[in-house]
Amino acid sequence: MRPRMFSYAMLSSFILCIAALRWYQRPAYPAEAWQLLTLLFLIVMLGIWNPLTKKIGYAGLALAFGIALATGTVARTTHTPAALDIDAYANAVSVELLGTISAEPDKRPLQTKYTVSVHELHTQSGSVLYPVHGKVLATDSSGWPEYKYGDTVLVRGVLEAPGAIETFQYDRYLSRYDVYAVIYHAGFSLQHTNNTFSLRRMLFGFKERFEAQINKLYSEPHASFMAGLLTGSRKGIPLHLLEDFNTTGLTHIIAISGYNITIIITVISGMLFWLPIKIRFFPAVASIVIFTIFVGASAAVVRASIMGILGLLALQTGRQSDVRLTVLWTLALMLLWNPKYLWYDAGFQLSYLAVLGIVELSPMLQPMFARVPQMLGMREALQMTIAAQLSAVPFIVLLFGRLSFIAPVANLVVAPLLPLAMLFGFTGTMLSFVCFPLGQLVAYMGWGCLEWIIQTATLLANLPVASADFGTVRPQYVVLYYLCMCLPLIHAQFSFSRQPRN
Repeated sequence: MRPRMFSYAMLSSFILCIAALRWYQRPAYPAEAWQLLTLLFLIVMLGIWNPLTKKIGYAGLALAFGIALATGTVARTTHTPAALDIDAYANAVSVELLGTISAEPDKRPLQTKYTVSVHELHTQSGSVLYPVHGKVLATDSSGWPEYKYGDTVLVRGVLEAPGAIETFQYDRYLSRYDVYAVIYHAGFSLQHTNNTFSLRRMLFGFKERFEAQINKLYSEPHASFMAGLLTGSRKGIPLHLLEDFNTTGLTHIIAISGYNITIIITVISGMLFWLPIKIRFFPAVASIVIFTIFVGASAAVVRASIMGILGLLALQTGRQSDVRLTVLWTLALMLLWNPKYLWYDAGFQLSYLAVLGIVELSPMLQPMFARVPQMLGMREALQMTIAAQLSAVPFIVLLFGRLSFIAPVANLVVAPLLPLAMLFGFTGTMLSFVCFPLGQLVAYMGWGCLEWIIQTATLLANLPVASADFGTVRPQYVVLYYLCMCLPLIHAQFSFSRQPRN
């Protein structure tokens, strides 16, 4: 069995097993399960030694290894409250906690959410009751003073377990960050400021200064829109505008994603038209790395950058089999770190589906866009937009119960402006640190792109047949759609494999 096929079998079994174990999460699986896997390993090893069953044996080994790795990963990341875990005390009682702010503060217009890694649980008199550990999401509505990453704080409030908010499974959402307890109305007092060097604190400082500069250059809602495009922050966008984006199928563009990064890399490559195609890739990727650092290198930005680079690989190398395997390895490594991305993170799911669409469908769509000019990567941007829509829209309908009929038109209209808005926004913001009037001039061009996108969304959302609500959609229909979409891909792969090779 060739290494490529072994990798495909192992990665596929690992990813599918991770997906299936969402409904059977255990911190420790029964001994019988591990005994069965051990027996399977022994059987496939015997098959490998037999020349007649060698290929089947290697396939079985890949499947068994993927299943064992997935089972171990889920067991490692499944949380069960222990006596010293802070969520064991999340019984809607008033508590006093000592801990360290361990993540970037989530600043909203009316409140700030702090993720606090707890060290001690205090009694009402202030004495240490228990040394505990775990994370608590504490909400501060006072707005002042502001606390920083690494600060040690004393938190007071009612400790609760997060629950569902209407149909939104808030507890599952927070579990991605290993947060299993919340304080909705918290009081804070600073105990110690950590002034030692921290790379994460430095990156958070970059992002904070970058977003503050965006707010100086743009008014609302353009400032929040640009921050969403560049840093993944979308906290100040008005609800009516969010609804317009949802109606027109443009929600995916207002937060940084692999799709957005792929488009902007394509535009950068188009600007380097005088260089050979293979050489353009490296300065384009270098620019994305620099961009990632200067906007704070948050998890969402890093993940989007990785997905975007994979999308560019698919377009520029033309070797789909290599890119497909790279995409699978990337997904597997991310799930090895945290399988809850696949279970509970809609942004991750849609971003990955969009990149899969770019990898698999873009080559098939090339003839449709042969007459579109290649200036600034416009042809590739439109091609990727349609590919991403075809792969992600059914899942959007499954998640949110709404289908936007106007989405293809809306995405085609705004797709050429999106990378320009990001380029002008990032360049203008960086220039404004050196020369504010010059940065303002460049940022104004970014404002024009954002205004076009906002007005397009508002206009199309008011059409009478812009979208339809389906309520709860049966997963079987979505699975059937993806199975049907796989048929032309399999046919194309089969036709390619039968072509004579020189």
